Amino acid sequence: MAKHVKNLAEFLKNYSCHCHISNDFTIRSCRCLDGLPEAFCSDIVYIAHVSDLPDSFPLSEAVNLLLIGDKELPRSYGMENKINWIVCDPRLVSLPKLINLTEEFFFEELTLYQYKEEMIRALDDPDAMKKMLEVTYKYVGNPLRVIDSAHNPVVSCWGEEQLDEPQWMEYKENQTFSQKYNDICNADYAFQRHMINSPTPYIMNYPDIYKHRQRILRIRQSHMNIAFVSELEYNRPFTEFTSELLQIFAHFAGIRLCNDAHFYCSYDSPLSEIFLYVLKTQQPNPEKIRQLMKKSGLHFKKYIYLIYITDNDLFDSREKMVYICTLLNKFFIGGLTQMLEGKIVILLDSDQCTKSPLDDDRLQNFLQILSANHLFAGVSRAFLDLSQAGHALEQAKKAFDFSRQKKGLEQLFYYEDYILEDLAETYLLQNPPVHIVEPGIHDLIEYDRLHSTALMESLTCYLEHQLDLHTASDCLHIHFNTLKYRIQKIKDITGLDLNKIDIIIRVRLSLIILQAIE
Repeated sequence: MAKHVKNLAEFLKNYSCHCHISNDFTIRSCRCLDGLPEAFCSDIVYIAHVSDLPDSFPLSEAVNLLLIGDKELPRSYGMENKINWIVCDPRLVSLPKLINLTEEFFFEELTLYQYKEEMIRALDDPDAMKKMLEVTYKYVGNPLRVIDSAHNPVVSCWGEEQLDEPQWMEYKENQTFSQKYNDICNADYAFQRHMINSPTPYIMNYPDIYKHRQRILRIRQSHMNIAFVSELEYNRPFTEFTSELLQIFAHFAGIRLCNDAHFYCSYDSPLSEIFLYVLKTQQPNPEKIRQLMKKSGLHFKKYIYLIYITDNDLFDSREKMVYICTLLNKFFIGGLTQMLEGKIVILLDSDQCTKSPLDDDRLQNFLQILSANHLFAGVSRAFLDLSQAGHALEQAKKAFDFSRQKKGLEQLFYYEDYILEDLAETYLLQNPPVHIVEPGIHDLIEYDRLHSTALMESLTCYLEHQLDLHTASDCLHIHFNTLKYRIQKIKDITGLDLNKIDIIIRVRLSLIILQAIE
């Protein structure tokens, strides 16, 4: 990434810089200004004391000056548009330190590469979180800690010293925040909005309870917050570079924490433990499941259904998921509501094998819950054994995915409605479409192309509405007799008898395959 003069000014802002930048040149290195060279390069930063400069600066080319303000800068420098200058407070930085800081600025890219290499190695360590935080501490230089989304400690790193920061030490001892801290955070609406909407760190400056500023960043995985990393501005000032390091750490930490089941799942009942075993095992043993169920005294009615709940990839925190889980758990009394990999899964049983496991009244109430909380749900077909829950979960997910492709406005989707779509998609993975599409359908497509008609659209709508001419004609906004004429025309062109069930199924599958290809 190219570096510019303004980037350097931002990097040094904690040293009370004031600057004049008329041309934001790309810069590549720094050099101490020892006398006046014959020529200056616009891609080099020249470092010096203000007292080392002449009162007037004769220039034939642009120059970038990084200065320690041991005296007032001559007024002529402010009027010269060819000069870019940055002046630092001599009480905060010496010349050797300024040189070191500038070199650090230029070597950030190399440092970033080395940091990523160390983080990749740390990711494989048995105690990966602790190792990754130690690596980050070495580069950032400030105390760091990670807490999960329920504010429980995960790991911390700040050496052996006792921190002169009461809030951090209190948290370390009691593993909880003080009430004063909680009150201030809850009242900080800018902080709350940032944590929901932004992937960048937020600087918390609460002088009433903190001696030092704190920078906090959420750790996300599978579209939800699973933890937070905090940095205390204790040994070094915050910089954009260390902010970038924190974001890299959050990425690696998210990868590591997503493998820890307790960040996603709560084994709060024997059934949830058995259920999660089934979902996380590729080929669960039905006999083992039956034994576990029997041992736990659990049993289902004849049919089982699985409901997959999502808010369209917008779950932003574990707290929100816990709230939704609690709400649904109270609604589905006798069922199981379970968090799984950033989504919510519900198990229900029934004595009836129907499209929906809910009666009309409960279905309407469930739809109200979905609508009020901006949620969507996919429902599997009925299945007979808990060992089939993994397949049922895939069905419920596919119901959601297929419905999204149609861009409908509904919030509840049934796999039962998309079985043919699933069959078509599975078939297309193995075979070219020409082998299954009815030849007469190609004739119909060609007829539409040559005569600018819409017979394919009419046929699709007719089949989607179960061969009901009245409903289909209303949907197409045409007269009943117009659609009746079109269907007869379609039969004449294709030679297909749409009164036979097997032909209807073949035509419906052909249309689904053609839609999938498009």
